[in-house]
Amino acid sequence: MKTNDFVPRSDTKFNIWQNNLISETETNGPNWGIVSESIAPLKPLQAKWISVFTVACNKQNRTSADVQAKDDARYDFEPALRSFVAEYLTSNSKVSDADRTRLGLNVRSESRTSSPIPDSCPVGRIDFSARQQHTIHFSDEATPTSRAKPSGVHGCEIWMKVGEAPASVADLTYLTTDTATPYVVTFNESDAGKTAYYRLRWVNTRNERGPWSALISATIAG
Repeated sequence: MKTNDFVPRSDTKFNIWQNNLISETETNGPNWGIVSESIAPLKPLQAKWISVFTVACNKQNRTSADVQAKDDARYDFEPALRSFVAEYLTSNSKVSDADRTRLGLNVRSESRTSSPIPDSCPVGRIDFSARQQHTIHFSDEATPTSRAKPSGVHGCEIWMKVGEAPASVADLTYLTTDTATPYVVTFNESDAGKTAYYRLRWVNTRNERGPWSALISATIAG
């Protein structure tokens, strides 16, 4: 039996469920775009099931053959019901979640686990060997040797100031949000010999930001 299976395990509950499913579908089928011809193949299987189930329910007088007939009828009926549900009800946009609940079907959850606000910060390293270029490598402080971002993190915000050291983060200018290390910064020739200062922070998939990294800096090679 499947986990979270919508088909009841016990025969008694199955009997109630199938009756409700077919009755509701016959009543609401026109509104759901389900024509009667689609339901028709289920009817003889249902009639057979009800007939033998009624006999098998009489525990005082039933025989082993009656029980086997009931099992055989369910064996034929249940797969047909599953196929019908899959084809006409599960992904039918005209069938609401309230309808599916009334039919005894599973309702797909639309909720997703929220991304946590980052509680760690990136560790930055600058390769300044190329002319007028900084290559900024970043990793998480908890896993400094890994290129992987923390769970739920969309990318790394990079802020920069060229010239004198910033007194606070208010002196920095937003540069980019990079989703994969490294990030390459290209400078103008007039910036050669100056120092570029950077601070980094993680931002999650809900645009929530974590703590700032330590200030890092490097000279811009001419």
